Order: sequence, then structure tokens, then C-alpha cells
Amino acid sequence: MFDFKSLVSSLLNKNTTASEVAQSATLLVRDLPEAEYFGALVEIIKAVAKINTDTEISLKERVKTLVYVDDKANNIHRQLCKDYLQSKGGSKGYLPTILAYWHELSSAYQICLRLYKSHPNAVPEDEIRIVTIRGLHHQMRLIAWNSLRYLKPEGAAWQNGFRFFSQAEESGFSRHPIKLYLNSPDEFSCEQLLIQAGMLFLAQTDNMLHREIVAVDQLLMMLSQGIPLDKQPPVEEPIFVYNLSMPEPPQAMLRGMAGKWHRYWSAYEITSRLADLMFDLDRRIPPALAAMDGGLEREEWAILCEKLAIRWSTDGGKSLRKSERSLHASNAHVSIGFERVAYQVKVQDVPTQDPERASDWRINDISSTGMGLTFIGKAVEQLAIGRVILVKADNHPQLLGVIRRILRQNNGTKVGIEILGQNPVGVSLLDPEHADSPPSTAIYITQPNSRKGQRCFLMPKTLTQPDKQLVLAAQGKSYQIRLKTPQHEYEDCSHSDFDTLSKVD
Repeated sequence: MFDFKSLVSSLLNKNTTASEVAQSATLLVRDLPEAEYFGALVEIIKAVAKINTDTEISLKERVKTLVYVDDKANNIHRQLCKDYLQSKGGSKGYLPTILAYWHELSSAYQICLRLYKSHPNAVPEDEIRIVTIRGLHHQMRLIAWNSLRYLKPEGAAWQNGFRFFSQAEESGFSRHPIKLYLNSPDEFSCEQLLIQAGMLFLAQTDNMLHREIVAVDQLLMMLSQGIPLDKQPPVEEPIFVYNLSMPEPPQAMLRGMAGKWHRYWSAYEITSRLADLMFDLDRRIPPALAAMDGGLEREEWAILCEKLAIRWSTDGGKSLRKSERSLHASNAHVSIGFERVAYQVKVQDVPTQDPERASDWRINDISSTGMGLTFIGKAVEQLAIGRVILVKADNHPQLLGVIRRILRQNNGTKVGIEILGQNPVGVSLLDPEHADSPPSTAIYITQPNSRKGQRCFLMPKTLTQPDKQLVLAAQGKSYQIRLKTPQHEYEDCSHSDFDTLSKVD
């Protein structure tokens, strides 16, 4: 096992020279097996946290040490991020460490800037530029990853980012592209990092899939290049604005938004670049999109870009509900996930939920097509866009829906669902080609109970093949059916339809 602790401790030794710091930091990751990346990063974070509490380290040594450690640990951190986003085995527990890395280094760089204001000659200007842009980058990454977790960023996250940007602006390099790391192929300006995070927030990611959010995040790194952030509103709309004196996210410019702390940008160039990509997507995936890690198909990219174009429009492109909702305050019994819901509607006398957990869910409002709920429990990992959900409230029939929106806040997680229908029925599906295998369970909503006036049939994705013949059994009767092409792919099942061929005796 690599001795991380002793090596990291050498970085903190006051007698260690700058050259020795560089050498130790290089040894920290040289020939390090990927299997030990996580343990290494944990020790690095502890080391940075210890630096942040040590008031005896000079500004010069503090900057030198932090920059070297960040340089050498960056590749480790990037690999852990990639593994986590790709759901690589064992990566589920990486998230707290991934976020802690950005948090501790962002805090460390803020301390450097505070000390720099009192000792402006202690550190060369080029090193302060690196400290500033890395601090802003790390802070904006924390905000971006809030989107991945459907969390509303706290005001302090924006305010910390504004402090780094203000330093860059005061020093005159907020628009200068800077290479974040020696081995990084790209250069970013502080303006670009702030605009990129702002446009991601304005993309209204609370009803996007994880891979769509990742795709938008990467797309914006390209679309936001060279967009200026000005002290006066630009002419071309749409115009968005930050107020650097307030711990708040950006918003579309309204009348009266003026003052020395306001910074404006026009998204006209961004939306124009987006329109060019949409034009290319009519024929093929542009090379710039194909090179990204999102893994989206051409049609998926086209839908996503169209969604972004609407949301970044002049009026903010606020997503509209299909029908008006009325307030409806009551507790609810909720089950999530296709397999769990299918079993529950099939075995109807099974308890819907433990009585002590019934208060975890509360209905806020409801319409003919959707419902808004609040979840105050802790098991937020069960929530996912596109996952099937069953809701049962007092004096109301069981409603089957699909999760379409998630927003985690301090007072609970807001969950918006699209209602598919009421009173779903659990049915069995038997594959004649595998007669010895146990039957699968599916969910069926009759035409009168379906919200769209057409019967709804949800089934395991493994069985969804056009023209495949199955035996459907429900309420003591069996039918031979032939599947049609799936209508929708949800997160954990498929929505299909079928033709009934014959009754099975």
C-alpha cells in the first residue's frame, strides 16, 4: 500500500523547500495504480484542509504548495469524476470526496487572496492569476455538480465565485484566457467560467436526465468562449445579469436592473452557435458534439438543443405546465421504481408503505396531467428522472406516473410527476420461447383510466421487441399478444402497445 500520509505530511513540513515540495508532489502520483486513486485523494484533501488551518505558513509557501498539489492531484480527481459519471463499479461513494476536493482548494485559494491584499508584493502576479482562476473554476464546478444532484445552489456558492471574479476584474485579467493546468489543452477566462455556470443554471436542469446535464455542461464550455461580461447592458437580446453584491444566481434582465455591481452578457452569440449546431444535426452529429462524453444520439442532441434554445430565449423560456394545477395538501403513500410498483399493483393487499414513513411524502398540487409532491425523507437516491412512481392518497385512486422534475431544497425535495393514469393493474407476461422461466410482471392501465385516452402498458425493457409474441395473464384470463414498437423508453421500463392475437385456454 502506498504510504500517502507520510508523503503528504512532507508537503506540510515548514523546512521543505519549494523544489522539494514539487518533487514530493510528483512522487505522490507517479506510477500510482488507479485502484489507489481514491485513497490518495482523501489524504490530499486532508493535507489541504490542514494548510487552511495553519496560520504560520507564509503566503509564498502557501501558494507554491497549493498550486503544486493541485497540479499533481488534478489527474487523479478528473479520473474519479469520470468513473463516477460513468457509474463505474465502486464509484458510488466517490461523490463526497470529489466535492471536498473542490471545496477545500477553493477555500484555500480564497485565503491566499485575502493574504495577498495585505501583502501584494509577496507573490508574483502570474501565480495570483492561477490562484484566482482555479479558485473560480473549483467554485463553479461545485455549482455545476449541484445541478447533477438536482440541488439548488446555496447563495454562498455564488458569492464565493463572485469574490474570485472581482479579484480578476480588479487586476485586469478577467477576459484573458489562462491554462488551468500545465497538461490542460484548453484555456479559459474568468468571464467564460462565470457565464458557463450561469447559462447552465438558466438551462433549468431540474427536469433533465443526468447524461443530458453532463452534455449541456460540456456544450457550454464551447458555446461560452469569447462572450464578454460587461458593466453596461449590451444591445442584442437575450440579456442576462449577475449582481455581484448579492449571493444570487443570474437571471434575465428586467427593468431597473442597474448599478455598479451588475454584470451583463448577451446570449445572442451563444444561441446563434447553438442554432448552427441544430442545423448540422438535421444531417449528422457535428464533430464538436461527437467528441464529447455525453454519449447522446443525433436525435437526442437535437431534442436537447431545441430545449435549450427555448429556455435561453428572451423571456427565459420557462417550462409551462400542460394544465393548471390546484392546491391539494395531504400526505401520500408513494412507491418508486418499476419492479416495486409492478409487484405492488399485482399483489394488491401488500402494505403500500410502512406507517411511520407515510409522512415522508406530501402532495402539494394536482392537475389532470401532473402532480407536485414534496419528499422530506433521506433516501433521495431513489429519485431519478424518468422513473415510475405510484401515489396513493386518502380518498383518491392510485395514480401511476413518471418523475419529470426534481429539485432538492432545504425544506425537502420537490418532485414533479407526469400522470399516466389511475388504478393500474399488475399483469404477468410469459415468454413462450422460455416457458420454463418464471413470468415477468408488467403494468397495465385501461383506456378509460389512462390520462391520454389510450391504454398504457409498461413492461421490462428486456422483453420489449417489436413483433415479439408473449402470453399476457390477468384476472384469471390469458391472451396471446404481439408487441408493437415501443412508444417511450423510461428510466426503468418501456411503454409499449400490443395486438391481441387470441385467447389462451
